[in-house]
Parts: sequence; structure tokens; C-alpha cells
Amino acid sequence: MNRKGMVLVLTFIIMVTLTVITASFLYMTSVQTKGAGYVLASTRALWLAEAGIQKAVWYLKTPLASGGKGENWVTSATTENLGAGSYTLEVESWDWALSAHSAAASASSTSGKQAAGLAIDGSDTTYWQSASRPSVGTPQYITVTFPYGLSINKTRFFVPKNSSTRAPKDYMWQVSSDNITYKTVVTKTNNSETDVTDEFAVAADVQYLRLRVTRVSANSGVRVSTLEALGSKVTSIGTASLMNRKIERTVAIHDGKVAVADGNSTAYDQRDWNEIVPAL
Repeated sequence: MNRKGMVLVLTFIIMVTLTVITASFLYMTSVQTKGAGYVLASTRALWLAEAGIQKAVWYLKTPLASGGKGENWVTSATTENLGAGSYTLEVESWDWALSAHSAAASASSTSGKQAAGLAIDGSDTTYWQSASRPSVGTPQYITVTFPYGLSINKTRFFVPKNSSTRAPKDYMWQVSSDNITYKTVVTKTNNSETDVTDEFAVAADVQYLRLRVTRVSANSGVRVSTLEALGSKVTSIGTASLMNRKIERTVAIHDGKVAVADGNSTAYDQRDWNEIVPAL
């Protein structure tokens, strides 16, 4: 009788052990299957986000008449379906020449407290003013330093209110990768505007942007309230099987027009400088 009881107990222990092993195996298999599904959905969401970036670039490069949105397009949320998923685009205007975006500024000279940094502080009321009147022999300039090399093709400056005689009349936009050798991409004479946007052939690997002024109307220093290097920031969120992935990319804007110098390049051909791929 005792032997039969021992056999019964032993059998029970073996059955429980086998049940635990089987349950553990099934659980691990389930976890691995879910993990594989997670990786697949995550990968799909990532590629959907990348597809969204490319679509946003196409929208920005393509004029309205050709089905695009044009270079000034902005949107808080545009969702498009693609295959078994979708992507949501957010597009905002971007200015690399802002201290808030890690840019810095220096100048040939400064009048009082009107330092170069006031031209990139995001305020339209503050301004940089040179200490002396610019001339061909003694040009006055302000230089913006970016924290990374860029491809750019559009710049802008404007002067404070009631300062039209201090606006750059004869000036150049110059670019450099090393702050030693500068290339002139824009030359203007007899400018009469106080708010000027200039476009030029795409300049690559630009880490230094300089506004070089040789004449103003007044017998005093040049004033610049705001200096901008214009672009677009695109955020794309890809969604697949309830999984989200996000990519942020900042690109120079170019509306698809033929570039002046090389005939075909656009600023979108640049290498991405800021691509972040966090899982949400």
C-alpha cells in the first residue's frame, strides 16, 4: 500500500514538473512570437516614417501647379495612408541662424551694446550695429557660425523700424567651411529694401555665413535686426500595427527651380544632419 502511495505521489510530481516545463516553453514561444511581431511592426513603422520624409521633401520641392505644396508649405498634421500603415507629417519653417538653434554670431565691429548676437536672438526689435560706416576699403560684416555643415540656398535680413538709411545698400552674402576662405554667393548693389530675401545656387558644407556690407545711405554704421538662413523642419511619424516611430529632419528649402551654377542640384541632396529615430 505504501509503495502504491509512493508511486502515486511520484507520478503526480512528474506530471506537475512536465506541466510546468510545457507551460514555460509555451510562454517563451509566445513571448518570442510577440517580440518578432513587435520588431516587424517597428521596422514597418520606421520605413513608413522615412517614406513620409521623402513625400514631404517632394511636396516642398514641387510647385503647386505641378501637384506639390511649394517651398513655403507648413502643416501641423497631414496624415496619408501607405500600404498597411500610414505616416503623419508636421512641417514648420526653420531658421538655422538662431542662437536658440545653437548658432553663434560675431562681427567686424560693434557700436556700444548693439552686439552681433542681437541679430540672431529671435527678436525683431533688437539689432546689431557696426561701430563705423562701411565702405569698400573698410567693409563691415556679421558672421553666423553654425554648429554643423549645411547645404543652403536662401538667406534673409531685415533692419529695425525707422532705420532704412542704415540698411545694407551694397552687400555680399559669403559662405565658408573653415572661416578662412569665403565664397561669394550673392552680390547686390543699390539695394533700397529694408527686408531682403536672396536665393542662390546651393552651397554645400556651409558652417559660416557672412553678410558683408560696403555701403549704407547714412553717415553711420550698418544695422541688422534679424539675419536668417531659411529652411524647413520635417517630422514624420510612421504607424504600423499600432506601433509608432518618429523621424525628424531639417533640410534647406528649394522649390525645384534649376540651380544657377550647376543646373540641377537642390539643397535636399545634402546629408541629413539631424535624424532621430526614437520609439514613441
